Amino acid sequence: MHSLQCRSMLGHYRLEGLLGAGSMGIVYLARDVRLDRDVAVKVLSTDIDDPVRLRLRDEAHTLSKLNHPNIAAVLDSGSEGAVDFLVMEYVDGSGLDSLLQQTPFDSQRVAALGAQLARGLAAAHRGGIIHRDIKPSNLRVSSKGVMKILDFGVATREPRHPQTATTRTDNGTREWLVGTLQYMAPERLRGQAANPRTDIFSAGVVLYEMACGQRPFREVHPIRLIELILGATPPRPSSVNRRLRPALDGIIMRALDKDPRRRYGDADQLASALDEVRHAWPLRAELFPRARSIARWFSWLGTPIA
Repeated sequence: MHSLQCRSMLGHYRLEGLLGAGSMGIVYLARDVRLDRDVAVKVLSTDIDDPVRLRLRDEAHTLSKLNHPNIAAVLDSGSEGAVDFLVMEYVDGSGLDSLLQQTPFDSQRVAALGAQLARGLAAAHRGGIIHRDIKPSNLRVSSKGVMKILDFGVATREPRHPQTATTRTDNGTREWLVGTLQYMAPERLRGQAANPRTDIFSAGVVLYEMACGQRPFREVHPIRLIELILGATPPRPSSVNRRLRPALDGIIMRALDKDPRRRYGDADQLASALDEVRHAWPLRAELFPRARSIARWFSWLGTPIA
C-alpha cells in the first residue's frame, strides 16, 4: 500500500494530513492548489488487482455524475507515476463512528440523520449504484449536520435479477466477501448479489446503532455473528433505549427484516418514514400520557392547573 509523505504533490493536489486508511487505500486531506480548496485524496493500494483497479476507475467516472447533497462528490481521478488516486469532496465534521462513541442519539437525531442517509442511498440506487459497504466509518456528519455517504470503493452496478443472482470476483471468490460482515444483509451471506434492499438492511444496522448505542447483532466470532444475522431477531430499539420514540421501532425493524421482500421497497420509502417521525409533534407520542398523569396528580391535591 502506498504511504506518501505529507506535503507531497499528486498532480496539483498537495497532501496535508492523514484522514484514514482501509483495504482499498489511504485517504489524505489535501489542498487543491489550483482552486485553493480542501479535498480528500484517496491513494489506491498497490496490491489491488488490475481488473479491480479498472472497475474502480469506472465507478469513479459514474459517481462523478451523481450530484446529491448526501453523497460526497467525486471530483477528479488521476495517476502520478505508479500511484493511482481519486479526489473527493472533503467533508469537515466528524465520522459517524466517532459520534457513536458518545451516548445513543435521541429520536430526532436518529430520524434526521437516517433520512439523509436514505436519501443519499436512493440517489445512488437511481443511478444504478449499490454501495455494498454502508457502515458508520463510511458516513460523515458535517459541521452543519449534513450526513454524507463516503467511499464507494466496493460499489457495484445493480444486477438485473437481484433475487437470484450470485457474483464472483476474478479469482473465483464469492463477492459476499466484499464489505463489512457486521452490516451485511442475510441474503448476501447466502451468496446472492447486492441490490438496493441489501443497502437498506445495512442502513437499518446503522439506524439501530444510532438509536441504541450498540449493533443489533453483538458477536465477535465471525461464524456466530453470521448465525445471528441469518436467524436471530434483535431486541426492539425502544426496549434498549427507553427514551426512544416507539415509532422508530417499526421503521428500524422493517429495514432489518430477514426477508428482503418485507423491507422497504426502496430507500425513498425509508426516508419518508423517518421524515414522518422527525416532523411528528413529540407531545403527541411522548408527553400526553405524562401530562395526563400530572393533571390527575394535581387534581387529587385539589390544585387547579392554569
